[in-house]
Amino acid sequence: MTEENKDDFDAITLNRLILRSIVDHAIVTLDKNGIVTSWNHGAETILGWTEEEIVGQSADKFFTPEDVARDRPETEMRVARENGRAEDERWHQRKDGSRFWGSGLLMPMLPETLERNVDRAATSGFVKIFRDRTFQQNANTKIALLEQRAALVMQRSETMGVYEINVADELLIADADMIRLHSLPSDTAEAECALDAYFEQVHPEDIDRVRLTVLEAIDSGTDLDVTYRTNGDGIRPRWIHSQAAVQTDGTGCVARLSGIAVDITEQRVQAHMQDMRLQFLDQVRYLDDPDEIAGLASRTIAETLYAVRAGHGYMLADGDTIDVRSGWTVPGAISVVGHQKFSAFGEFLDALEQGKTVVIEDALLDPRVANADQLVAVQARSLVNIPLVEKGRLRAVLFVNDARARTWTEAELTFMQAIFERTYAAIDRIRSEAERDIMAAELAHRMKNMLTIAQVVVTRTLNGTNDIETARTAIAARLGALSDAQDVLTRKNQQDAEIRDVIEAVFRPYTAAADRILVSGPILELDSRRVLGLSLGLHELATNAAKYGALSNNVGRIDIKWAVDSGVFSLTWRESGGPPVCEPNRRGFGSTILNRIVGGYFDGATDIAYDPDGLRFELTGRV
Repeated sequence: MTEENKDDFDAITLNRLILRSIVDHAIVTLDKNGIVTSWNHGAETILGWTEEEIVGQSADKFFTPEDVARDRPETEMRVARENGRAEDERWHQRKDGSRFWGSGLLMPMLPETLERNVDRAATSGFVKIFRDRTFQQNANTKIALLEQRAALVMQRSETMGVYEINVADELLIADADMIRLHSLPSDTAEAECALDAYFEQVHPEDIDRVRLTVLEAIDSGTDLDVTYRTNGDGIRPRWIHSQAAVQTDGTGCVARLSGIAVDITEQRVQAHMQDMRLQFLDQVRYLDDPDEIAGLASRTIAETLYAVRAGHGYMLADGDTIDVRSGWTVPGAISVVGHQKFSAFGEFLDALEQGKTVVIEDALLDPRVANADQLVAVQARSLVNIPLVEKGRLRAVLFVNDARARTWTEAELTFMQAIFERTYAAIDRIRSEAERDIMAAELAHRMKNMLTIAQVVVTRTLNGTNDIETARTAIAARLGALSDAQDVLTRKNQQDAEIRDVIEAVFRPYTAAADRILVSGPILELDSRRVLGLSLGLHELATNAAKYGALSNNVGRIDIKWAVDSGVFSLTWRESGGPPVCEPNRRGFGSTILNRIVGGYFDGATDIAYDPDGLRFELTGRV
């Protein structure tokens, strides 16, 4: 063997050793017709054929049938001859029929020349080098699928936007959702706008903080994390949580911020409403006036929900009028405190009487509204009415108004209902405590009245007879009647009673004046609550009449009339023939009962007039 042949042998041996040592790459040589001429150990490991099995076979054997049908092997060889290489990245087939993702190159084997203008068409064959990249391909496929799904979720949720800030050019590149969330001046995906246009859509109270946070992230190279409000839809602000990662250029300076913006309005609104509920409960504990409690509730609801107005009122005896005693409006809005009639606005009173909440999102479109222009005029284009029904009767209504058409969410309605219920729980507590104190004072007051009445009974009886025994019997009978009347007024387990029975019980101590007490009206059953209220009022009136009015002489008369019309109850007490009367200089406990207490028992009102002919008392309410 010559020295030259020895060198060639050593080179061939070395090349074979190198090829056999490469086990993670398949290295295959083909002749110019695509027939396998050599096959390394890596090819055997990846494809499954041994060199003895595959040499002399067509390379078509490890292409998929689909690629063979499309002449992919021939196409690769043609591209390699024309361009000096052909990239090969596709599915291939193993000996056992399974498939793998191969990635590599096909290159022509050129003649032994160093000339640059070599004729590649004169190649004697090809060398194919590739690797099994199935794992990476599957991973990339899964990642792409996840990205597609994430993009689909983002599009459907409409709560997340993607953006990138180009620091050098001060530009914002945003997708469609980012644009919508910030009301940016473009409605196309991948839009580009000035960074200042983005800042301008941030809520005025947050814009300086957001701008400073973005600039600090750029200057320091730290990731961005900021929560802020945008101008939203004009009714309530939209809350955004924005996070972005910084990307630097070759010099280490921040070139881009790539991030996402998530609409967290619903979470913030829920949290804010919960905070306001707790704050209301804490504040209401220190209030002892019903109107102040209702005013606090109105303000809490209106400010929390960004409404123009909120308030509440009590239903009056006519069943149509609401007495608005307190409310809250934004500065400059119209106040509706006073008497308002439901029938003037629409046909939704029946729903309220059934305990149903009335929600009108746009008065101009709702068929229940009879006079939309009137609602718009008082800045109530959109409204919510929540009823308070007790024992089958509409007692009060919470109302919330907005000058704009708007959709009221379930969370907002639940918030209103919760505040409304807690408001009346607090008011009822105060009323119960007040009634307890009034009843205690009434008992003491009535004891004094009892003594006065007893004194009148004794005095008038003694003045009317010279027979002590007869006088004693008469006095005992009258005091017994007085005791019976007192029992009716004070017994705890009061039952329903007919109105005449209540009146007769009150006047039993005044049997001597029975012919001067005229009573007229229809048969009417009163529940225990109204029995007590009417008894208190009539007892007070009778006591005053015996002291100063029509029963203080022998000629005075009392005329009591009542009527019921469409559920509205009215009663009039009119005195005549007694001493001249005048309005008292001071209001005692008796006046409190007649002016404030009695009307409440009938969900109505009272009025006292000191006419020249005698005192006149009127009660209007519901039965």
